[in-house]
Amino acid sequence: MTPQSGMAGERVPCGAAAHTCDGALPPRAPLYPGPMATLRRHGHDTSVTAPGAPEPSAAALADLVPPDVDLHAGTGLRHPEARRVWFGVVWGRLGRGDLAAAHLDRVTEPTLQPWLVAERGRLRRELGDHAGAQRLEEPALQLAEDDVDRAMLLLSLAADAVGLGDAELARNRLTDARRLLEERAAPGPRADRQRLRATWVEVEVAWMMGRVPDASVSSRLPRLDGAGAVQVPDIYRAGSRFHLAKGLLFAGVVHGDVRLLAGALEHAPPALWWAVQLARGAAGVAGAEEAGRRARAAVVPLPC
Repeated sequence: MTPQSGMAGERVPCGAAAHTCDGALPPRAPLYPGPMATLRRHGHDTSVTAPGAPEPSAAALADLVPPDVDLHAGTGLRHPEARRVWFGVVWGRLGRGDLAAAHLDRVTEPTLQPWLVAERGRLRRELGDHAGAQRLEEPALQLAEDDVDRAMLLLSLAADAVGLGDAELARNRLTDARRLLEERAAPGPRADRQRLRATWVEVEVAWMMGRVPDASVSSRLPRLDGAGAVQVPDIYRAGSRFHLAKGLLFAGVVHGDVRLLAGALEHAPPALWWAVQLARGAAGVAGAEEAGRRARAAVVPLPC
């Protein structure tokens, strides 16, 4: 994957069509099997349909819900309905936008709406609909009161701007998000997860502006030590396996190291496989680009 194709903004590679809600949905496809997915390991049936709104498997929840959140005990939840939001988040990362929406649509708590909008925007952005994501997120930002929520939406809008090719707007939104995180947001894992996202967006903005990410940025990404072992910054403790995979993806591209990309593929959930495979293909790994195209085609988008 070249810097221009993008990852934080989830830009669609050249020649790939973006999914928008202007046309018919593609047929529902099973998830493309990959390293994380021995799908039996996640224990979910890819043939289920959205009306049943099944919960993700225990294995998937363990991998993709951050460690500060315990859905069984209810710890780390801002509101009881946040449990359903997490189900939607996890289904989205498993590549099932239909099942994600089946949960997100049922959440009525007003304080959770900015988070829901950011999640819906992410699911659209991952399949190339940056403009659609932006249309959702801009009004939500005006209504959000929680500082972490505002930072989250600003970073989402920065990623939209990356995908739409507006480097200055992306940089300004990134700057505003960083200011909120450093000056106003309550400390804790919620804010730390947004700091991880800020680093990824910062990498993309640097690429858009024709710059190589500087050492202060690359030091916030995973790296290999002299013995070839992966060293992960402590802030990644706030995230899930998804965050680790995304960090390894960016690190592999920034450092030009296919070993880091192999780590990303090992940890990535289905919605991220295509981006990792395209990065591996750009690094010369045989068969990876075709695997990336199959993985992307298998992702089920949000219903319109």
